[in-house]
Amino acid sequence: MDPRFSLVRPVYQITARISKDLMAIEAARQRVEGLPIDMKMLSRLRESARLLATHHSTRIEGNRLNRTQVAAVVSGGRIPDRERDESEVRNYYAALGMVERRPRPIVMTRT
Repeated sequence: MDPRFSLVRPVYQITARISKDLMAIEAARQRVEGLPIDMKMLSRLRESARLLATHHSTRIEGNRLNRTQVAAVVSGGRIPDRERDESEVRNYYAALGMVERRPRPIVMTRT
């Protein structure tokens, strides 16, 4: 194991239930992997993931916009009396876009 990532050693046990769930996830992954996905579909999936990530991540921080409002804001819409929330959503969404377009992987290092 890489010593840079050994700060926390999780304590867990793989139970029969967890093992069964992991096998179900793997079976679903294999089914999805075999699906034909064109560029239009891939683009829609990325956009959906980016919107959901924006909503949930900003919600954790106290943002009061719901998913529909988040989608409206990133499309240029306005929500009355929610300027701070709008700004947070726009900035987070833009940051995700920058990370997505980054030409090289982001390497996490301990400082």
